[in-house]
Formats: sequence, C-alpha cells, structure tokens
Amino acid sequence: MRLPALALTPLVAVGALTVPLTAASAAPPEQPGNTAAGQAGLLVGGPGQAFTERRTETDADGTSHVHLDRTYRGLPVLGGDVIVRRGPGGTAPTAATALTAPLELATTPRLAAASAGRIALDRAGDLVGRQASGAPSLVVEALGDDAASRVPTLAWDVLVTGSRPDGTPSRLHVLVDATTGAVTTSYDEVQADTGRGFHSGEVELTTAAAASNPGQRVLRDPSRNDVVTYDYSGGNGGWPFLDSDGVWGNGLASNSQTAAVDIQWGTATTFDFYRDTFGHTLLDNRGDPPSSFRELYARAHEGDNLANAYWDSYCNCMSFGDGNTRTHGYNSLDVVAHEATHAVIHRSARLNYAGEAGGLNEATADIVGNLVEFYAANPNDPPDYLVGEKVWKAGPLRFMDQPSKDGKSVDCWSAGVGNLDVHRSSGVGNHAFYLLANGSGTSTWGTSPTCDGATVTGIGRDAAARIWFRALTRHWTSTTNYAEARAGMLAAATELYGQCGTEYRAVQAAWSGVAVPGADAACPLP
Repeated sequence: MRLPALALTPLVAVGALTVPLTAASAAPPEQPGNTAAGQAGLLVGGPGQAFTERRTETDADGTSHVHLDRTYRGLPVLGGDVIVRRGPGGTAPTAATALTAPLELATTPRLAAASAGRIALDRAGDLVGRQASGAPSLVVEALGDDAASRVPTLAWDVLVTGSRPDGTPSRLHVLVDATTGAVTTSYDEVQADTGRGFHSGEVELTTAAAASNPGQRVLRDPSRNDVVTYDYSGGNGGWPFLDSDGVWGNGLASNSQTAAVDIQWGTATTFDFYRDTFGHTLLDNRGDPPSSFRELYARAHEGDNLANAYWDSYCNCMSFGDGNTRTHGYNSLDVVAHEATHAVIHRSARLNYAGEAGGLNEATADIVGNLVEFYAANPNDPPDYLVGEKVWKAGPLRFMDQPSKDGKSVDCWSAGVGNLDVHRSSGVGNHAFYLLANGSGTSTWGTSPTCDGATVTGIGRDAAARIWFRALTRHWTSTTNYAEARAGMLAAATELYGQCGTEYRAVQAAWSGVAVPGADAACPLP
C-alpha cells in the first residue's frame, strides 16, 4: 500500500532536581494529589500549572516512575517535564525536574505570530526549500543546558520544513521570544546520522503473508510488533517488498532487496536486544498521542544517493539512504540500531535534540548501536566500539575510545560543549561509556586516555549498559545535561548495585575521566 507523506514530531529531554513530598502537603487517597499528576503539582507546581501522564515505568520491587508533561495556563512547557517516583508500600513520592525557576509569566505575546514566522524563516536560511508549516504556536520555553539558562520564557514555536544541503529532510522548530523577537533556541525533529553501510550476510528473517498478493511474502515481522521495511526507491512513496521464494536479496547492492534484508534483520535484532537485555519492548506505544502508525517501520532506498539515515518520531519510522561514491548504504547493524534507539529515547527521557541533551541523545544511540553488535555476534560485522565503520569507505564515522580521532568530536566536557553539533558533543557521552565499560588505557577495543589523567577501571559492558539504560528510563528528562546525566547514572548505580560499591565508584571515575563535574560526595576509601 502507499504510505502517507513524511510528517515528524519533536524530541525533547531533561535534568534532575529531587524534591520530597512533605507530610503537610500529602493528600489523602481520595484526593487528586494522590495521583501522579496531583503529586507533581504539589511537589513542583504552582498556580496555572497542570500535568499530564505520558508514561509509567515500574520496577520489579514495585517502585513506579511516572513521566509527566507540564502546561502553564494551557500552554505546553518545553523542558518542564517531571518524573514522579513512589517506592513500594506507599512510601512518600519524590519528583525530579530540570525546571527549578518559578513559573510566573504573562501569556499575552507582544510579538505578532507573523513576525515570529519571518524571524524563524530567516534563522533557517541553510534549509533548501524552507517554508513555515502551519501557524506558530505559543509555548513556554524552558530548554537549556543548565539551570541558569532554563528561564521560562513565553515563545512562539515556529515549525520550518525543508531539506538540509545533503538532501536529508528537516523539520526545524525555531523558538522565538514572544516579547523581544530574539531566537531563544532551535531543534530539529528529524534525527539524522551518517553511517557506514554493509551487508549482514546470510541471516534468518521472520516474514508475513502478503494479504493482497496470494502466494507472496512481505518484510513484516508479526513476532516483533510488526516491524516492517518498505521500498522508497524512485520516490514512489513507499511500497512493500514482495517475494515468493523465501530468499530475500543476494548480497549485492544492485539487488534492491539486499538493503532491505540488512534493515529488517537489524531492526529485529535490535528488538531482541532490548527485550533480552532490559525486558523492554522497542515500540509499545504506551503514552503516545493517537497516531495512524502503530508499528515501527523502516524505509529503504530513501532519497537520491542520500548518504545518511534518520529517525522520524511522528510516523515511528527510520529512513536509510543508499549512500554515494564515498559510502556504502546506510544500513549497517549499528546504524539501524542507532536509529531504532531514537524510538526508545522518544518514549522515555525525550532528550532534546540540541545542546548537551542532544549530545547525550546521540551518544545513547551510538552506545546501543555498539551493544547490539556485541549481542548479535555476526561474523560479517564483528563487534567493536566504532560507529558506522561499515558505511564510510574511508573508515569509521566515530570512535568511542577516543572520539577526537574523527577530527571533529570532543573527548572531554567543557563549558560551551552544548554549542557543538550534537554528533560532535556526543563524544563526551561515548567516551564516558567506553571508560565505564572497558576502563582507560589500551585494551582489545582501543586506547582510551582520560581528561584528568587518572586511571579508570571498567566494570564490563553488561553492568555499564544496565546503569545507562536505567538512568535513561528512570532519571533523565528532556533537558538533561552531562552533569545531570552523571547524577542520574549514580542514582541508577545505587539502585542496581548499592551506593559507593564498585559500580558506583566506576561511574564517578568514568564521568570525571571526561571532565564532567558532579556534586556527588567522594566515597570513603574501601
């Protein structure tokens, strides 16, 4: 069937201030304050604020982590999301939020919507064929890399669509101060990444019968929430891949099914990784707004020689280009897992795709791309701590042991790192994870220096992955910066392994090793 045209939605993120609910403010069970939204209002709310539940994560011991979105006088608060936690047995709840500044502001704009639209179009001058999509909407903007920059501001949210110079589509949100006309920030809904395409070799696929084509199969996997891959070659708008003999592709790029095999198998493998490692469903649609798309689907052969891959949160879809003369197709396992992980990020922390949160977003996707390689253990793509090594003919796109080896990414945190492109600031998170898993110095996987000159002893991939994932799904919010990521991972390490144990100390050392500061106290000597 032909699919609807591309449409995208934003991805946002958070930090962490924990506030206990006092006995004086606790509401009896029958009162609204006993709900997560009511508790959020008592903990961090105020006049004119309301909270809506987006998603709930529940631990094995019964502890619940309820993710809530905030409005102020009916306007969405970008960066105002809250996590309300309640332990087992009815213990007093706490709330985590990045927004510590009071929400007290006028909601009548001085700047006209049309003026905001013109300012936004001018800001998006690099986009080809740029145009405003829909009318600007009023929001409260509280995004930023630190508490000082998260000052609630009445702003116009202007959506500008177009294409980046490489042909990747863009849905750029430009936030314009509704009083002064200054651009406060911008972020793109389309999360795009350069890859290093490869073929996975002979793999097993689960497919489904084609309902409208008797005797034929389609690349749809009913055992994995109907993950599906469509053919977007020639700008045809999306058609199912069909096959009658059960043998898909031939390992050659000239066969259109070959790329689809890599993508479909990569998505299925990523699905299995999340299920088997974290007990998590890759796409479960809990807490999502109504959508026409209830499955995760992939688009093969996107664009004309597109040397890129990207995730679109509106349609739950990933798009993969065939590359150009310098690259292979952008459908290697780590690239597919990277894009699919943006779905997980969107349904948990919703890390904003800008500033330090954007770097953390990209690092998380890079990390899972590598973890899935280890999980798959495919001899055609041996696991490593490289990103996109099968796509670029000249070598890896990114390096986790020492990110600066790509000539663009950074190894260490510094003030202003949030001003870098998110694929470059991701080096801080990638480097921290590598140190946490493998330690510093030379190992089988690379040579990793530290920014403070100290030695870091790794705790292994499995423990590092569990701490990172728990922080993502239990502690990080849309504007989490690197210092707040450190705090969230220390909280996760405490919950999983205990405070000041081996794993906790390793988290401290790994983040210190990339120069990310923390307010956590030093642990006593063992």
